[in-house]
Amino acid sequence: MNITLRQLRAFVAVAQLGGFSAAAVRLHLTQSALSTLVRSLEEEIGVQLFERTTRSVKLGDSGRDFFPLAERLLVDLHSAVTETRTRAERARGRIVVAVTPTFASTLLPAVLDRYRVEHPDVFVVLRDDVAPNEIRRLVHDSEVDLGIGPLDRAQRELLVGDVLIDDELVLACPQDHYLARKKSVSWGDLADLPIIGFPRDNALQSLVDDATSATGLRLHSRYEVSSIATAVALVDIGLGVSVLPSYTATSRRVGRVKYRRLLNPLVKRELCLLRLRDRAMSSAAHAFANVLLDHMNALHKRPASKPR
Repeated sequence: MNITLRQLRAFVAVAQLGGFSAAAVRLHLTQSALSTLVRSLEEEIGVQLFERTTRSVKLGDSGRDFFPLAERLLVDLHSAVTETRTRAERARGRIVVAVTPTFASTLLPAVLDRYRVEHPDVFVVLRDDVAPNEIRRLVHDSEVDLGIGPLDRAQRELLVGDVLIDDELVLACPQDHYLARKKSVSWGDLADLPIIGFPRDNALQSLVDDATSATGLRLHSRYEVSSIATAVALVDIGLGVSVLPSYTATSRRVGRVKYRRLLNPLVKRELCLLRLRDRAMSSAAHAFANVLLDHMNALHKRPASKPR
């Protein structure tokens, strides 16, 4: 069988417009050339697709069966070509990465610096103002190429998560606070302290709430903020203490904040490189993932790994 795209386009145009004259105008062909294409398609398939009279042309039984299939084939082909071109454009020069503000301001700059050296022509767009659950949605909806954040267990079938950090929650306190003199603290030590917390629907706050519920502890929240950077700033001037991810300590703008391990219980979470499971990465995105994973593995002295 040797069916061509020109034959399929000719058949679909005639079926959609109900005649050879209008279809020939749409395809910029003569009527005779269009008729030849349709006739050769019928010969290739071995059935008559149209019922022709001197006054009209209409789909026959076989034509009515074949029409939606042919139309779908053309639509799918167009979508495939468009997607391939989009990926090629991204490979040549643009990727979009969704990341939490804290990671973007602490660990990501060194990654971007190395990526710039190896891929100087790629334009990187950072969505660095989004919460973890929003990062997962952006990756799921293909609005970004990659995401950096925790992976929800419920989404493991849809998203691939390469582990970047096996992070743990720590206490952030002013440098002159009495808890700053300890190497580690327990959740019970926070019972009577003014806490700088986060909204209830925040993923970090959910971990804190789970830990306090498990220990029967009730924390006294003095402030509720939306960003980790704001929490650090409030701790810095002595307005309270806050429970934060351990990698927050790598910030260049820590000021007078001290970080101490928080035990009993030790609360951990994985920070992952997220991508859509059924979507192939562009060359530029794949290269970025490799640089990020190599950097994080070297930082934590782990064996080198590649995106799964």
